[in-house]
Amino acid sequence: MAENEAEQQKPKRQLSISKLFLPLLIITTISVIVGVFVVGYLSLTEPQAPPEDTHKLMVAKQQQTASAESDGTTDDATEMVMNEDGTFDFAQYRYFSFPLPFVVNFANGEGMMTLEIAIATYETTLRGERLIEKLTTFAPKMRSTINLALSEQVYTDVNTVVKRKALQSKLLAAIRPVIDGTQPEKPSGITDLHFTKFVISGIR
Repeated sequence: MAENEAEQQKPKRQLSISKLFLPLLIITTISVIVGVFVVGYLSLTEPQAPPEDTHKLMVAKQQQTASAESDGTTDDATEMVMNEDGTFDFAQYRYFSFPLPFVVNFANGEGMMTLEIAIATYETTLRGERLIEKLTTFAPKMRSTINLALSEQVYTDVNTVVKRKALQSKLLAAIRPVIDGTQPEKPSGITDLHFTKFVISGIR
């Protein structure tokens, strides 16, 4: 009799354990899902702090820039700034092209030059955009400066590649004060002047 009662109680115990196991499994699964969701949400919504080595890099770069400015030199190849959101803004080249060509007679009246000119700048995004805007604003004044410099040339001043490169340097030196002023506080963002077209005609 006692044995029959014990055998009847065993299925009841197994049934009660199985009833508890299922809710525990459901609760555990829900907890894991909620935990993963919370971790994912926090990692996506909270910006990660820049790593320590990034701060060291920025501090070193700022010190290097301050030292270079005091010496009157800059390292354009590595110029960068950190934005408010923690991202880097590296300097890059931008170009300003005059919309119309320069057509100028040689100083002795023998022949003429037709040139198309582009100006290269090297600055970070915000400074670069401001510099291009400034070049656009002062384009008439730069054009006048370039025309006056070109009108002094004769054929023998520009009949070789070396002489044309020298003319590029001369024009670059002439337009920098137009944009940067006669006593700039920092090195110019204007790096180069390029002849995108150079045609000589009317030579006898």
